[in-house]
Amino acid sequence: MSSGSIRETGVADRRRAVEVALWLDARCDEEISLDDAAALADLSPFHFLRVFRAVLGVTPHQYLVRTRLRRAARLLADAPSMPITEVALAVGFADLSNFVRTFHRAAGRSPRAFRAFARSTARSSKRA
Repeated sequence: MSSGSIRETGVADRRRAVEVALWLDARCDEEISLDDAAALADLSPFHFLRVFRAVLGVTPHQYLVRTRLRRAARLLADAPSMPITEVALAVGFADLSNFVRTFHRAAGRSPRAFRAFARSTARSSKRA
């Protein structure tokens, strides 16, 4: 194998990983398996997992959870009347307790406290 083909494979792997990351972004509210993501990249699940982590620095599951948490934070801040349970379900978490635990671990505060903080920050910036 020539070094050119190794480089091409590296470029192809990076492209595949980024394409799957964009696909995960668009579908983060759905139930997604490693097999689904690997099939999209046209790789075996084991090889896909290694490629994705090498390119993006996190596993596909970690990427998906972070994407869901970013969307949840946006909804908590921008849709104050949306119940927290609906936020959790809208971004792809299967149950409220897992969402609250995961959100608190990532954000350092509960979804309810995050929403209150976002509201107070928004009010403060409007006064300035």
